[in-house]
Amino acid sequence: MENAQPKVWFITGAGSGIGKAVVNAALENGDRVIATTRAAGKADLPDGCEGRALVLPLDVSDTSEAVYENAVRKGCGRFGRIDVLVNSAGFGGVTNFEETSEGTIRRMFEVNLFGLMRVTRAVLPVMRRQRSGRIFNIASAAGYSAGPVPYHTSKFAVTGFSASLAFEVAPFGIHVINVAPGLFRTDFYARDKWGTEPDYHIPDYDGCRWQTDFVAEAQKHEQPGNPDKLARLLLEVAAAENPPLHLAIGEDAPAVMDAYGDRLKQDTDAWREKAVRTGF
Repeated sequence: MENAQPKVWFITGAGSGIGKAVVNAALENGDRVIATTRAAGKADLPDGCEGRALVLPLDVSDTSEAVYENAVRKGCGRFGRIDVLVNSAGFGGVTNFEETSEGTIRRMFEVNLFGLMRVTRAVLPVMRRQRSGRIFNIASAAGYSAGPVPYHTSKFAVTGFSASLAFEVAPFGIHVINVAPGLFRTDFYARDKWGTEPDYHIPDYDGCRWQTDFVAEAQKHEQPGNPDKLARLLLEVAAAENPPLHLAIGEDAPAVMDAYGDRLKQDTDAWREKAVRTGF
């Protein structure tokens, strides 16, 4: 069913995975979409939706603020506003901290965190003027669980950014939703994104690396989550009057969040009596 007042979505990473699923769901809902990908021709839109969609090239590893401002300006020039931002662009990897170069870790943070921040910085002035907006940061259940340091740490950073930004922009009627998907069937487990860098191989980690490589191999295109259903849920959350700050999605994600909360409470309670006796 189409909305009486269609929303305008700005979506990064629109060429594949969750980003593409959200593009399709929003268009099927009758909304307008500004879809960005590293290569503008990569976004494959549903038939008959061209008039309600604008596809723009946007590489979120680009450090020029003007690139992001230009994309937002073009989007607003076409549709007049931006109601929903979906920061979906990102990449992953299952590698141990010591077996990953600093350059690789920096590239991961450049896309997963700083690119997300740059897009958000460009969109926020539009939402502040409107005194309304929804920002979905596609983090991961990995942002609430221990795992291979480079990827999980980047997602913890996104989770922290989402919570802090939500505090800052709440007075403007803007809601931030940190989306924590579990395992969804996308191309996320493509082989070229995973594995130890040869120059950083440390035999002591062979057992751990075997486990992570096995998980990545086993889960390629066999994940239980349906990205189309995730996308439809985001449409529902975007329409909610008071959307949640933390949104765990998938069969496995709520259990990850529960375990994280339980561990925080366990560690806090174990030392609470002594820890609180540290005042003057």
